[in-house]
Amino acid sequence: MATAHDVAAAVLSHVGQVTAMKLQKLVYYCQGWHLARTGSPLFADAIEAWREGPVVPQLYRHHRRQLHVSEWPLGDASQLTDDQQESVRWVAREYGRFSATELSDMTHNELPWRAARGPLPESASSSEPLNIELMRTYYARQIANTETAVVLATANASIEGEEFDQDWQDRLRDVASGVVSAEELIAEEIARLRGD
Repeated sequence: MATAHDVAAAVLSHVGQVTAMKLQKLVYYCQGWHLARTGSPLFADAIEAWREGPVVPQLYRHHRRQLHVSEWPLGDASQLTDDQQESVRWVAREYGRFSATELSDMTHNELPWRAARGPLPESASSSEPLNIELMRTYYARQIANTETAVVLATANASIEGEEFDQDWQDRLRDVASGVVSAEELIAEEIARLRGD
């Protein structure tokens, strides 16, 4: 099994230099999404519910007092399997554009960190480990097949008073299946509304 050090090295190979806090959050999301997709942990090292969000203490001990991290000599990205590499690539692509603060805020709004902290205020220190099974089920619930995603989006729009015709539902299927990005669909709709 890969270690958190191997995952950190793999993350940095995709995103380049980042703050230590951002590295921690990206490694956390790698673990969560890999659990959701495969049912197995990416690494065995504990993740704790610190004030700033999820932190892998094993990594913290080595980047402590560093603001930025650009390489991780303690890890070896080649130790990751193809499935593990794909999880890291996906997280780097989907979450890499967010700042450390944005990632921290996102984790504060998610069940795994909140459950580990219990009634503690956000400003309180904690070293409570996150529950790996809760992480797996939480992120697995975020994954929906294409048809389920379209049905949910259509139902949510209906609640808001909007109706998605069949053409829109087909375009949503394109987004859900990765044929077109959400940004491209929005740009197309803006152009259509402008008459471009």
